[in-house]
Amino acid sequence: PTAAANADSIGGNLERGQELFTNNCASCHMGGMNVIKEKKTLRKDALEKFIGLDEEKVKTFVQESGQHKRLIFPKVPGGRLTDEDYTDVVTYIVDQASGDKW
Repeated sequence: PTAAANADSIGGNLERGQELFTNNCASCHMGGMNVIKEKKTLRKDALEKFIGLDEEKVKTFVQESGQHKRLIFPKVPGGRLTDEDYTDVVTYIVDQASGDKW
């Protein structure tokens, strides 16, 4: 399923995004937290303050972040998330945040 219910959705696959997040992002962002930058969590209030809940803006931020550009994701072929991977992960993140599911 996609997150088409969100007007700002980029149409990512929610289930795949959850799987990618769990396997690649949760070590730093478990439960929507941020072990590197404590105040910049993935929770609704923090996303609204720092980026907004627009999936395209969140995706751009995540992809352009120096922190994420340097990461190797060992559970992904080639160690790098694809554009489609980022779409799915961001769809999951925004769904979690906007629904206060963290």
